[in-house]
Amino acid sequence: MRQNKPEGYLSLMTLLPLVLLLIGVMFEYSGFDVWWGSHFYDYQSQSWPFRDHWLFDTIIHDWGRRFIILVAVLWLIFFFLTFFLNPLKKYKKIMIYFLVAAAAGPLIVGAGKQTTHIYTPWDLKIFSGTLPYIRIFDPVPNGAPIGEAFPSGHAAGGYAFFSLYFLLLHLRSPYRIYGFLFGLGLGLIFGLGQQVRGAHFPSHDLFSMVICWYAALIFYFIFYPNEWSHCHYGK
Repeated sequence: MRQNKPEGYLSLMTLLPLVLLLIGVMFEYSGFDVWWGSHFYDYQSQSWPFRDHWLFDTIIHDWGRRFIILVAVLWLIFFFLTFFLNPLKKYKKIMIYFLVAAAAGPLIVGAGKQTTHIYTPWDLKIFSGTLPYIRIFDPVPNGAPIGEAFPSGHAAGGYAFFSLYFLLLHLRSPYRIYGFLFGLGLGLIFGLGQQVRGAHFPSHDLFSMVICWYAALIFYFIFYPNEWSHCHYGK
């Protein structure tokens, strides 16, 4: 089967997230975000029926966060073993990459949440809250508090696993695409769970996806600058 040229695949990996950013902005300014969020809001009771639902609050949100912690603990155990078990020593650098790349995206998202004035849907006046609906390029009213909702933090915990793709790429695993799909799937589950609760809009999650995507990509080439030629489909 014919393989894509590495240059073309690298371009795809680099440019596709920019398209997703544009889609995220379009979601905000086209009204799609509000339209989507309104499907999970009960105008009659002026509440978010699924905000405390066991599936979205307990399983996806709380247990999802515990899953991330569990993965971090397992990483620490494996990384500790690379210092003492000779067969594992060769994995030390790629494990450091995985930690840095996986942590970078959520850390950047966390910093963004502390600087933007974009609020959770359940806090907005249009959904019986008290705060104004501010989009990414809108002027911020004087005295407006920090939003702490943009980008989406919980979704970033799932998208952080994009770095798993590059870990498997470095190991020349034929299953590396499943690493990417795992991060994508987990991020979508985390993100949709929060959207249903009224905690985020789709655009919040798209920006988190792009940040984590670029974090995994950029740090891979920082750690392995000569490896980009292996970033293509195929064996």
